[in-house]
Amino acid sequence: MNAEEYVENVRHEVFDELYNYYFESLPTPIKGPEKYWLASKKLYHSLNEEQKEQLKMFTKLVMTDVVSTIFSKLDNVSSYANQEGCFELRLDGKVINGDLQEYFFMNGEE
Repeated sequence: MNAEEYVENVRHEVFDELYNYYFESLPTPIKGPEKYWLASKKLYHSLNEEQKEQLKMFTKLVMTDVVSTIFSKLDNVSSYANQEGCFELRLDGKVINGDLQEYFFMNGEE
């Protein structure tokens, strides 16, 4: 796997698998005591169809920003205030970071 494939795997897991899981789970009946799920489902059910679509778009925006921020840190484009040194992400002994954020935006639909 190379850097572009890694980014596509992250994109698939976050934007396909996780995104779909959450939005397929929200319309189902409320079960269990998990307070965050209960509150989220209650909110979702209070929305009309247009608002639900807006929520989906907002969720993708947040997911995009989170993934982009993580890739920028791994690529050493930005760093934390208390960070010393640079990240080096290796896969099978080969460095794959440096262009992750670029691949994410270049090849993405998000």
